[in-house]
Amino acid sequence: MSEISKYLEAIKDRYELGSDYALAGKLGIAQPDANLMRRGLKIPKPELCIKMAKLLNKNPVELLLIAQKDKAPSSAKEYWTLALTAVDVMLHVPKHPKYIPRKVEAIGRELRQLETQTLTYEGAEANAEAVRLVQTAEHSIDALMERWNIWKKGEALYPNYLLANQAAAKRGVIIRRLLVLTREQMQQDAVVADAIQVMDDQHRAGIKIFYAFREELERAPAFQRFEEDYNRQGAARDLNAAIFDREILIFSQLYGQVELGVVGKPTPITMINQLEITWKPDLLRDLDPAPLFDMTRYVFEYEGPQAFKLELARFKRSVR
Repeated sequence: MSEISKYLEAIKDRYELGSDYALAGKLGIAQPDANLMRRGLKIPKPELCIKMAKLLNKNPVELLLIAQKDKAPSSAKEYWTLALTAVDVMLHVPKHPKYIPRKVEAIGRELRQLETQTLTYEGAEANAEAVRLVQTAEHSIDALMERWNIWKKGEALYPNYLLANQAAAKRGVIIRRLLVLTREQMQQDAVVADAIQVMDDQHRAGIKIFYAFREELERAPAFQRFEEDYNRQGAARDLNAAIFDREILIFSQLYGQVELGVVGKPTPITMINQLEITWKPDLLRDLDPAPLFDMTRYVFEYEGPQAFKLELARFKRSVR
């Protein structure tokens, strides 16, 4: 039985129509057509769907979508179900509290972006969406961060994003994260201490943490091409990118600083002001950070503060 036939049965019950002949008279169609539609063997035309909706005091869009779903091949029925669900939600959105219509409006904006295979988030939403992506990962996350100091205690990604990473690692997701450190940063003892704290936090959370010194990494033509590809896509100067389950990619397009707190001296924190999420196949291929982990000449796995300081001393000697 088709779904539209259920509405025809509802009309018969509502108006106490004892036969298909009576149903046909109510709808203004031939008796054989009413019989075929009630048995699910024929789909009503749009104008008849509208008439049926009025008889049942329903929104005509509902019956128009149901008719299209019944007519669609089995492989496409799920999309008509999704469309029907979306329309049903829109028709029943309460005006108060104001959060509800605004939330539905935000969802609508996201849905309209889906056709481009790209979603863009700004401000606090950018950070929140990054957490959701980690929460949905099932197998792997490969990430690169040049603006790694936003992982520090008191910064934007601490602790929510770190906790989401920790939970993902506990459920078996393999997370690899590469921090890119610069010569200028490594000349400052306080920044070196920050880097160690960030890497220790990541390591304790179950993340496979790696590091590289930028001045060495950029000698590799593969990294130069990687950086150029990101620049063409409008990524921020300091790269921050991750690929989830090899099927969806995020990268930062813009950073900003905000002052947190109103008592005493405000604390400036770095925020991801704009984040792009994409699942375009060509971008997944060109912007995938995973190959960087194979560059063992320049990329090192973090094995604790002592081993890191030895590698750092070697790097400092090499760039004198």
